[in-house]
Amino acid sequence: MDFQPIRNYGFVGNLGSCALVSREGSVDWCCLPRLDSPSIFAALLDPERGGRFSIRPASGIRETKQEYLPQTNILRTTFTTDTGTMELLDWMHMGGFEFEEEERHRLPVLYRSVQCTQGTVTIAVSYRPRLDYARAKTVLTADGKGGVIAESEDDVVCLHTTCPLAVGTEEAAATVTLREDERLSFLCSYGRAERTDLPPVLRSLERTTAYWQRWLTECEGGACRVPERWREQVDRSSLVLRVLAGGRGIAAAATTSLPEILGGSHNWDYRCSWIRDTALTVRALASLRHLSDAREFVEWISELVTTGGRRPADLQVLYPLHAQQVPPEEELSGLRGYRDSRPVRIGNDAVNQRQLDLYGEILNTVFISEFLHTDAGDALSGVLRDIVEYVCDIWMEPDNGIWELRGDPQQYTYSKVMCWVAIDRGIRLAQSHKWGIETKRWEQERDAIRAAVLERGWSEKRKSFTQVFDSEVLDATALLFPLLGFLPADHPFALSTLETIQRELADGALVYRSDHHHRKEGAFAFCSFWLVDALATAGRVAEARERFEELLRMGNHLGLYAEEIDPATGDFLGNFPQAFTHVGLINSAVKLNALLPQ
Repeated sequence: MDFQPIRNYGFVGNLGSCALVSREGSVDWCCLPRLDSPSIFAALLDPERGGRFSIRPASGIRETKQEYLPQTNILRTTFTTDTGTMELLDWMHMGGFEFEEEERHRLPVLYRSVQCTQGTVTIAVSYRPRLDYARAKTVLTADGKGGVIAESEDDVVCLHTTCPLAVGTEEAAATVTLREDERLSFLCSYGRAERTDLPPVLRSLERTTAYWQRWLTECEGGACRVPERWREQVDRSSLVLRVLAGGRGIAAAATTSLPEILGGSHNWDYRCSWIRDTALTVRALASLRHLSDAREFVEWISELVTTGGRRPADLQVLYPLHAQQVPPEEELSGLRGYRDSRPVRIGNDAVNQRQLDLYGEILNTVFISEFLHTDAGDALSGVLRDIVEYVCDIWMEPDNGIWELRGDPQQYTYSKVMCWVAIDRGIRLAQSHKWGIETKRWEQERDAIRAAVLERGWSEKRKSFTQVFDSEVLDATALLFPLLGFLPADHPFALSTLETIQRELADGALVYRSDHHHRKEGAFAFCSFWLVDALATAGRVAEARERFEELLRMGNHLGLYAEEIDPATGDFLGNFPQAFTHVGLINSAVKLNALLPQ
């Protein structure tokens, strides 16, 4: 057994949990009952010890094709063999909308259905759960009804199936020959639920298909607003974001510890909700008219800043999806790590960092959210005023920046610009909603930030804004300054920065985060979409479209993206699928579509 390329995986989920399924029919990553729970399958991080659930032809595979059922998160893997064709469907149950009230909206259960669609196919089934990131002793026993119970001291997972499995100490396995139209099903469920407690396979498939297709097409107030030019890619990105939105806020990604540098130690747990990621997702979904979903995230952010007398200084960079607090960062020494990239981490100590840009993200999201009103009497309005006052007090202080570098805090230029955004949006909100307060001090501090950035964040030598005040290090975040309204798109500094970053940090359509990251890790996919937006904003629409469509070709066979892409090989790096990247794709599609002839 060996590691699969990250781009070889499909992704299924249901707002509660998710799973990664390889093109070989193996579930190599799944956490139950929630996305941020300990894994039950983690071959993604250790093919030998991590655990997997494989269903595939026993031999004679000629061709494999993996795709989604149209407009759903239901994955179909088709194997063509010497003797016939086998179809494998993977999904997690979704109810809701007008379906029976007794059906729960989402369940901690993975459905796998295999059918011979032509000829005969002998399939090999290997079920090897390893609970709690393979740390716990996992005991397998037959349940007396044809299924398997996997149990540790703290967890139980049940496999319900009609397939005759031989249950050993390490694995439940079977080799079965299916004739045309014969079908087997497997329901891998967290807890001791009986099969009769779960929706039947075909009903779940029908309900889940209908849920995703309706969610994708029916938005508040009518049809969703999706660019027809790139509907398939935008739909896929939207479906990814919806699955990741399974807790408070949105998970940054579905996985932990997929490396930014192969063999390196930059391996982080992204199964938490960053305020920044959530705010950006709000704006992406709102642009497509998924207003009710976007409102859920705005309400989460509002709750964060209004509950329990919380002060602006109390806001964290990230929050747990379900627990009361982010677990302490911990290294799992028992797992090899993806392609021997160690350590494998759970939890994320970035929760203790200071990142001043989050205040700008909050104010900007509220400002552009037409579905949220901040009247003077609202609790949120008062908190927003407090945030602006706080930013006026602290914008000159150092922080850890958007890239969460684990060194000493510095004067990051992007953080200063986002402080400018926080104050600027606060002034506009105060004026439009008649907060009845004096904004003179806010205006003075906004002007002071702008002056400081233009003086200390600009390098005459590099003809670009820089990562840190008084430095020569480039950073792709500078592409965002005109998009945020910090300066006009035709300002000489904006135009020169665009040229410099395109020359120094870009490799074709791909863009590295900064000089520090240049060719030490993969290009950062979100930054690559920023370049598309910056080019479009500068009026170079044809060039922007060319780069955008090049980026679309860099997705995997399903239109999914990881955090980074290696420009030399096209390999994915970093956690997968990555919310940031799919937000960037949606933003660029919407922006370009508005600028191109209809």
